[in-house]
Amino acid sequence: MKKISKKEPTARGETPAKKDAAAAKAKPAAKPEGHVQVLVFCPSDLILAGILKALESDPTIDVLNIEKNTIDIFMDSIRKLHPEVVLFASIEPLPNIREICKAIRELSKGQKTQLLLLGNIPSHEEVVGLINSGARGYFDLNDALSQLTEAIRIVQKGEIWLPRDKMSSIMDRIISVVGRDMKEKTLDQLTPTEFQVLRLIGQGKSNDEIAEVLFISKNTVRSHIKSIYAKLDTHSRLQLALYAINSALF
Repeated sequence: MKKISKKEPTARGETPAKKDAAAAKAKPAAKPEGHVQVLVFCPSDLILAGILKALESDPTIDVLNIEKNTIDIFMDSIRKLHPEVVLFASIEPLPNIREICKAIRELSKGQKTQLLLLGNIPSHEEVVGLINSGARGYFDLNDALSQLTEAIRIVQKGEIWLPRDKMSSIMDRIISVVGRDMKEKTLDQLTPTEFQVLRLIGQGKSNDEIAEVLFISKNTVRSHIKSIYAKLDTHSRLQLALYAINSALF
């Protein structure tokens, strides 16, 4: 005998199709493997057109939303959409750009949102200040827009993107600033394993790579990094990397 299944009751006026659509809306589709979710802020239609053209060339870059109006609305989009990378484009220098960077960093705690600024490259000192405030890089609009997707992937991994022709001098400046700020600290506080973790961070290794090299778990790597942060009074992986470079650990 064929078993007759009972249909689940639906709310009055709610068709099965509407119910399915509501369920799909409530549960967002999983991000495809290898894709990067991006939120764009750009008040200039001309620059925005170039940015979107560059992003369209890579089908694995998913633009979640485009904001063109107020900073408050833009911040609200970050809070709601949890993008992996935020592109913040500005033609005119903003006097409160460091505060914006800090606010984005605060909003991004726990969701790994990285900030890439786009504009005309400012002074070395300003770049250092922006990175210390939470930016992961600065894309010079005078550079080829074809490099933009590469920059997005670099910062999505938590690494730094800077204009290639200015990278060396800017990094020298950053290292000198970090070295001066940390000159009172010593490596004597670190355990042998923590020392090795710091050295590998300075080489640009990821947590997975560090775990493989040292034959420890990723959770153990994270515990060591947390301990290093506390002992050296640092707050970012960039500071650890620069400290390792400045201390000539490799």
